Amino acid sequence: MRVAIIGAGISGLALAYYLQKRGIAYDLFEAGSQVGGNLQTLHKKGYLLELGPTTLQMSEELLELITELKLETEILPVASRSHSRYVLNKGIPQPYPSGLKSFVATSGLSREAKYRILQERHIPPAQVENETITQFFERRFGREVVDYAVDPLIAGIYGGDPDQLLIGKALPKLKELETQYGSVLEGLLQRKRKGAFQKSFSFKNGMHTLPAVLADKLISLHLEHKVEFISRSQGKFIISCASNGDHDTEEYDKLVLALPAHQAAELLHYTYPGMAAALQNINYPPLAVVHTVYNQAEVGHPLEGFGALNPKEEETFTTGSIWTSSVFDGRCRPQEVMFTSFVGGSRNVAHTQADEQQLLQQVHEELCATYTVSAKVPVFQHMHLWRHSLPQYDLYIEDAHQMAESLEEEGLFISANWQSGVSVHDCVHHAKKIAAKINSKASSRSIAE
Repeated sequence: MRVAIIGAGISGLALAYYLQKRGIAYDLFEAGSQVGGNLQTLHKKGYLLELGPTTLQMSEELLELITELKLETEILPVASRSHSRYVLNKGIPQPYPSGLKSFVATSGLSREAKYRILQERHIPPAQVENETITQFFERRFGREVVDYAVDPLIAGIYGGDPDQLLIGKALPKLKELETQYGSVLEGLLQRKRKGAFQKSFSFKNGMHTLPAVLADKLISLHLEHKVEFISRSQGKFIISCASNGDHDTEEYDKLVLALPAHQAAELLHYTYPGMAAALQNINYPPLAVVHTVYNQAEVGHPLEGFGALNPKEEETFTTGSIWTSSVFDGRCRPQEVMFTSFVGGSRNVAHTQADEQQLLQQVHEELCATYTVSAKVPVFQHMHLWRHSLPQYDLYIEDAHQMAESLEEEGLFISANWQSGVSVHDCVHHAKKIAAKINSKASSRSIAE
């Protein structure tokens, strides 16, 4: 059996790694010159800039992979001073509640909202078709929690709008808590007792460490190989690939697309037009990642925490900022502080269309107002624009998910964050499952022969 994998983001790399461990022949094609997808780290003028995720959530599966890659000594835990999260309320960063007690104690919610939270355990579970995150939390906790807790959180995770994202797709584990325990709060309490909460970390040399080391382990990775056409003949997938002006055509028993939905749609237009149409409907809003550095003496706020999220109600230019220099040492000089701010996403697409200098200036002005920054200009500032950031798990993704599952019977698999979930853990977990499925089919075929 031969397997073609297209796309060397973390999903494609992990899948190739797990296939290789099982002794299954594969070819991993990447159109670009580097791997990692959204896991990109830029070293510039002495600064370490994460262009994608800033932290990972540890899990048993991810720890197992890191151990196999001998990366344990490269793990960089978040600093103890950064455990507190904040949310902007009337222009001031207020502590973001991390549990029931902190929700009740916070000054950022009204007495009515706190009472409503305490009543959540008495609200019976319900099955609502295509229920959005907003509808779910408003039903269980009330509107104020949606506006000042859920909305900024979803903007931070997905760059998304909770009015559009489906609870069963975007936050399935929370929906499962309601179904299993009859209450989200009760479910979270049970998980806490079992020690199910994950720790955040990065790597000393940045997030790109993981995909880079994975790539080094692979024997059949082909960079700068752009797959231009996919066809199907006599049960085989025919892959036409261009590299350095040459064109090669190979046939494979299985095909795995580890690509963003819009790129996968282009390749499937001829062979699977229905799937291609479904993929075109998946929304990837633009998102700008802005790193801003100041001298510490010019910042009035102590920045003792992870960062602050900005609710839509605050009408800010950014959706929030991570206090990067408080989270990890070594991202900037000791006498400096670094912010990683986010502009755009589903709720503020127009903000990403500003001229780069104008966008950087607006981020600077907002940081000055929020964190009492006296500097006229930053020491350093950098912007990276993701024109297609993260897939939105809204109503339009449902068709693509259903069709992807049915196409597995024809030997076409998906290993991408629009199918698996957007976190690195989700991508690795899903890739391992796909490798097991392919191995199972290979074993069944061997027995039949």
